[in-house]
Amino acid sequence: MSASSLADLLASQLPNSLAVRARALLNTQAELERALPTALAGHVRVMQLENAVLSLACDSGAVASRLRHQTDALMASLGKRGIVATTVRVSVNPELLARYVHPVEKAGLPAAALDGMADLNAGIEDGPLKEALTRLLRHHAPR
Repeated sequence: MSASSLADLLASQLPNSLAVRARALLNTQAELERALPTALAGHVRVMQLENAVLSLACDSGAVASRLRHQTDALMASLGKRGIVATTVRVSVNPELLARYVHPVEKAGLPAAALDGMADLNAGIEDGPLKEALTRLLRHHAPR
């Protein structure tokens, strides 16, 4: 579910004033994403915009440090997009990092496929294809 569809769903269940504030924060987040350098986009979240003070949370200290050095340019860029902020407060919130998801174990290649590739590898001349097949067979060899 996208953030905008979630916002629409919540907006239908929320009091009007809260729904308006939620939409404003979503719009501010969207404009922030457009204003940020590519390396920072996706790592910064709008926490609030009140009294021309924009509070942002970053997923790491490195992102926060880079952002602090670029606040003047960021405020100018946001101003061009209709978001008035005279001060930017930057904090670090590691919970914004994506959670680690354990990789899914995949079944290896079937024995018949490995045997066929080994036969092919034995029958071809030296070259890039033979080297690639050798690496593939070594990778899939039982440990």
